[in-house]
Order: sequence, then structure tokens, then C-alpha cells
Amino acid sequence: MTQAEREAILELLNSPQVTGPTRRALQERLDARFVREFFDETGFARLRAVATRLVPHDPAEIDLAGMVDHRLHAGSGDGWRYADAPPDGEAYRRLLRALPQAFETLAPEAQDAALQDVQSAHPRAFEDLLAELTEGFMAHPLTQYRFGYVGFADAQGWLHVGPGELEPWEEHHGPR
Repeated sequence: MTQAEREAILELLNSPQVTGPTRRALQERLDARFVREFFDETGFARLRAVATRLVPHDPAEIDLAGMVDHRLHAGSGDGWRYADAPPDGEAYRRLLRALPQAFETLAPEAQDAALQDVQSAHPRAFEDLLAELTEGFMAHPLTQYRFGYVGFADAQGWLHVGPGELEPWEEHHGPR
């Protein structure tokens, strides 16, 4: 994330268009830095490689593996899982252990093939992990900024809701 991107994101978050609770939640995501807590080093390195392959991103900017690891350590979640599935942490560990030993160093095509194999062998864990990574990526203020998305800036309502219409302040948000 460049300094200009961070400044633009903070400018919108600190504007009257964003409610206090939304501002706090997005600021927390923007500033989140994680240390490994749930997985061992090998499992965490593998999770990071899987996260980067499934949802291409720079972990230095958005730490999706750290986000998952932190959530599992905290024991939080959305409260839903398949009745015959183990808890997320155990399901993810089984999924990651099913990958080849050197998954992190494989060529992208070989990583994709390995991921397809574990998707077939552990479809529910794979689906849950992919959904969690995607949600984390899309809910991050940097992703939203880069996509030009400002739907969270709704404190004052929307007057221009037609196709292609933008609020006057909205035209200045996002990369040009």
C-alpha cells in the first residue's frame, strides 16, 4: 500500500460519510498486523502459500493467512459449519496436511493441481477456507479503495442511485 493510498483511505474513513462503528471496523482492518498464533510454522507457511494462490494478494499489505490464524486462535467464527465437519481449525489443518510437502515452492501450475486434489478430497474445508479468504480480501479497505468501492460510506444516504451515477464526493475516491 502506498502512502497515497493510505492517505486516501483515511481521508474517506474520517469523513462525515462514514459512521463511527464502520470507521472503527475498517480502521482496525487497515491497521491489522498479526503474529502466528494457531498454526505451527510449517502449517502457517502453507496457509500463507494457499491464501496467496487462491486469492492473489500481497501478504505485506493484506495478511489473509494471519487473519485466519488469528480467528482460529481466538476461537471465533460465524457459528456455522457442516454437521459432519470438524471445527474449522481441525478441518484446515487436515486440508493443509494433505498438500504436497513442498507446496510453497511448487510452480504455480503444480500448486493449482495440488489445490484441485485437496478440493476434491476435502471439499467442505476447501470451500470454507476459500470463502473466508475471499471475505477477508473483499472486506479490507485497501481492496475496496482499489476497486473504487465506497458502499460503506453511507452515513448521509445516497441521492444518486441510477446506473453510472456517483455522489459528488464519491468521484474523488479510488485510483484514477
